[in-house]
Amino acid sequence: MWINRRTDYATRAVLALALADDGQPHKLQELAELTATPLTVLEQLLPQLRAAGIVRSERGPSGGYRLNHAPADITLGRVVRLIQGPLAPIACATRTDAETCPMELGCSLQATWSAVRDATIAILDSTTFADLAAGAAGRWTAPVAVSIGAPSGRPVSPVT
Repeated sequence: MWINRRTDYATRAVLALALADDGQPHKLQELAELTATPLTVLEQLLPQLRAAGIVRSERGPSGGYRLNHAPADITLGRVVRLIQGPLAPIACATRTDAETCPMELGCSLQATWSAVRDATIAILDSTTFADLAAGAAGRWTAPVAVSIGAPSGRPVSPVT
C-alpha cells in the first residue's frame, strides 16, 4: 500500500498539532511552515480533518486549528482512512465491498493480500499521535521562525 502525498501532509499536520499540545490554536501558515506542506493543500485538508472531528477550528485574529482529542486518542489509521480510503493493497482484499475478480476461485494471492491488509491495519490502528510525538526529533522538535504578514503583506516580525 502506498501512502499518497495528501495523506502524508494530513498526518504531518496532525503530528505538528500533537507536538504543540498546548491547547492554543495554530494558524495554517504556521502549520504549513512547520510541516513543509503547501498552504493550499492544508487549506483543503484541515476542513476534512475538522469535519471528521480530529481537529477543531477557532475563528478570529487569534484563531486557528488545534486537536479535538488528546493525541493518544487519535490513531494514524483513522487519519489515513479519512484521507486515503480503505487500507487494502488491492481491491479484492478490502473488508467491505471487495471488487470481484475473475481469478478469485482458487486464488492463492488473495490470502496474501488480505494478510498484508491486516498487518497494515494492525500497525496503523495501534500507532497513536502520542506515540509519534514521543518519537519525534530533528526538525519536528526544533523551533521554526514563522513570518506573520502585516496588512500590506510585508513580514512584521518572526515568531519562534
